[in-house]
Amino acid sequence: MSLAHFFRRRPSPAFVVAIAATLLATWSLFSAPPAQQVAAADPPKKLDPAAWGKDHVGQELPEYMESGECLFCHREQVGKTWPRNKHNRTIREGDATEPAMQALVANEATKGVAAECTLLMGDTRAAKFLRRSKDYGKLEVLSADATISRTKRAKLEHTENPHWDTEIFAKECAGCHATAVDPESHAFVAVALDCYACHGDAPAEHANDGRLMPLAKKRKDSAAVVTSICASCHVRFGKSKASGLPYPTNFVAGDNLFKDFQFDFGLADDPKINPGDRHVLDNIRDVVVNGNEKMTCLNCHDVHNNNSKKHRDVPDQKYCLHCHEAGKPKTEFIKYDVHSARCRY
Repeated sequence: MSLAHFFRRRPSPAFVVAIAATLLATWSLFSAPPAQQVAAADPPKKLDPAAWGKDHVGQELPEYMESGECLFCHREQVGKTWPRNKHNRTIREGDATEPAMQALVANEATKGVAAECTLLMGDTRAAKFLRRSKDYGKLEVLSADATISRTKRAKLEHTENPHWDTEIFAKECAGCHATAVDPESHAFVAVALDCYACHGDAPAEHANDGRLMPLAKKRKDSAAVVTSICASCHVRFGKSKASGLPYPTNFVAGDNLFKDFQFDFGLADDPKINPGDRHVLDNIRDVVVNGNEKMTCLNCHDVHNNNSKKHRDVPDQKYCLHCHEAGKPKTEFIKYDVHSARCRY
């Protein structure tokens, strides 16, 4: 059949409808704004959080450099603020001037065990009372604990029959409140968080080549690496695949946390979760699931100087709406109470 003969033939109604639908779809795609054209052609893909990197599950603890060695060189920039740093104070000496300790001594039911309490865990909202166990790398937790008001007044709770628990710290608290927790015994090397918790196993050569240190400015770690480090303690949900415990197994800075530690990223949208935790979860999801390389915790939080002044300059305003209402002055905050089922307060 010649081409001229083909065009002299009368097309069927079905053929006309098909051609019209094709032309309409093509016109709709190319007349749409550029952003819609991209979305129609290539929808954004969700990343697999566990697809990159490695972890230390199944391996022995590294023989890491302790903070005393670190602060010999970093005594000016870090050493001056470290005694007050919240990471260093996540477990601290039970000073008699602490409101929680004063409440423990004053309470009729607990004053008999107050002398045994040598350490405190927690800070501005709640505090738990600890003592060192006879076993290496173990702490015992008092059944009574304290809630602390905004005016720094402590109120004791669970004061009936005060007693020391020998298991709870190792199985629920150690991963985020102590350094270098053994994967098998759950014993730790140091109370509170040492430099190793965030900077990992520092090779001696890093003194001459800063790129060898996780989180060093010269190294320029990816957003996923930075987020893994922060999330290893600041996600108060989920559990380790390897151990079933509520903290990662043998996490070392530079690892991919999400190979071992599992939680529901959808909690970032759950209105029952307090805004502070949703803020953390939302940023983690943006980085490791949505591939956002521009915003990590360190864009806002200056860990060594113990402040978040940098958050005032954050370009992505969506994170502001976790704590501030749209259209209202930033001096006003959404008020909410913080409670954690994981941390039991």
